[in-house]
Amino acid sequence: MNKEIPIRDKELNLFISTERERVLSYLRKKFSVTDNDLDDIFQEASMALFLNVREGKLTTLSSSLGTYFMKVCINQTLKFLGKRKKSVPLFNENAIVNPNAVRNDKIDELYGFCMDTEETDRKLRMEKLVNNIIASMTDTCKNILHGYYWNDYSTSTIADIFNFTDANSVKTQKYKCAKKFREKYNELKNKIYG
Repeated sequence: MNKEIPIRDKELNLFISTERERVLSYLRKKFSVTDNDLDDIFQEASMALFLNVREGKLTTLSSSLGTYFMKVCINQTLKFLGKRKKSVPLFNENAIVNPNAVRNDKIDELYGFCMDTEETDRKLRMEKLVNNIIASMTDTCKNILHGYYWNDYSTSTIADIFNFTDANSVKTQKYKCAKKFREKYNELKNKIYG
């Protein structure tokens, strides 16, 4: 059953303003994000909704517009958290007291500067291969794999975010998605690298 989407800006503005408190309340409860950041996330999600409607990318829905918009807001939050996670400083807070304290989780990154060009190129090709495989998978697999492996979310958090029945159903689906990923990876790796 497809549902129509309000096309006029006035209708979209009204919809977004009525959804604001519900969405922000949910995001506050599920994610560790400041109110200022939530305002930015909500604004980004609102713009994404406007652009998708205006550019004709979103014309009908199989769920309610509220459900669709909530998922857009959740995805914007995950994107924000992913960026924040990537901007971790090389030195931890103790660096002021102990300037020689290097973060152990950054050692691999530093080692990467010493790798030869061939190894770096191979690693970049493998990363591109992984990204292409993930992009070709179903939305369910993309959400689970990104949530679990990139964002370090628990299976219960993934179940809440993406409306799974429970954490066990996420575990089952994650196993299936990882198996599909592994099969596709091995197939393509053998084709590309012999």
